[in-house]
Parts: sequence; structure tokens; C-alpha cells
Amino acid sequence: MFEFLSLLFSAALVNNVVLVQFLGISALFAYTHKLELAIELAWLGGCLLLVSSILNMVLFRYALTPLHLQVLQLPCFLAVGSLLTAGLLQLGRHRFAVSIRRQGLEFYVLSGNSAIVGFALLSTDSQLTTGNLIIQSFGAALGFAAILMLFAALRQRLDTADVPTAFRGAPIHLLSAGIVSMCLLGFAGIV
Repeated sequence: MFEFLSLLFSAALVNNVVLVQFLGISALFAYTHKLELAIELAWLGGCLLLVSSILNMVLFRYALTPLHLQVLQLPCFLAVGSLLTAGLLQLGRHRFAVSIRRQGLEFYVLSGNSAIVGFALLSTDSQLTTGNLIIQSFGAALGFAAILMLFAALRQRLDTADVPTAFRGAPIHLLSAGIVSMCLLGFAGIV
């Protein structure tokens, strides 16, 4: 039980997909200007990261590797991500109808997000068991969603704060992301 909790905590905070491994960093800066959009993207991205990493791991371990077709992992992972994104958006169309109409293409670009594909590619090199990889995928999805929502809240606060003129906009957001990243690395001593 402690091993599962340690793996979950490690994937969510210590090895955070966005701020420590720098996968999906574009989503952090592009989609966190509004808290409502960030929450929806965090939900969709977290679900997509979890399901696609599990499906990609099963595809790689039980189909591509036995057939010696490991060179096809990237196109297969992108196809799985695209199909899952289309399916997830069809399922969530009634819940996120306004956002999907407003954002449109941004939700479909989510399938090619570097966090989704990159985490699947990193998981193929892992020597973890299937159960541990599922726990790690859940932790990565949880960390991805949490960072997007928290950073959106931080950006809203920074936009109304009294920041020096030279640091307004992107500079203060980059500095904030760097500080949060260092804080997450501080959790390494716990795990």
C-alpha cells in the first residue's frame, strides 16, 4: 500500500509532468488565462492522459513489442490520443457545449499535447509492472490537472497584483512557474 501511495505522490508532485518533466508546458501558458477554461481543460486533459497512457502501454507491451514493431510507437500513440480525444469530446459535448463551441480547435489539439504523447513515450522505457504503471499514470493525470487549475488561479491573482512594469505578463508567469517547479522538487525528500 505504501508503494502505491509513494508512486502516486511521486508522479503527481515530485515528477510532475508539466513543471518538472516539461511536458505539456504549452498548455500551462496557453490555457490558464481563465479559470473556467483551465478547469475544463484539466478535467479533459487528465482523463485523456490517464486513459491514453494505459491504452498506449497495453498497445506497446502486448502488440508492438511481440511483433517487433516498436518503431511505430509514435504514430500509434498519436492515433490513440486522437481517437480518445474525439470520443471524450463526444461524451462531454453536453457538459462543455459552450466551451467546445468557443474554444473549438484547442480541445482537439489536446490529443497532440506533449504531456499526453510524451508521458506515453516515457512509460515505454519504464520497468514498472502494469499495475504500477497504471498508478503512475493516475498520479501524472492528477498532477497535470492540479497544476493547470492552480496555475490558472495564480495567474488571475497575478493579473490584478501590483507587479513592476518590467515583470508584467509573461515574465512574472515564467518566474512563478519556476518557483512552483522548485517547490515541487522539494517534495523529493518525502518520497
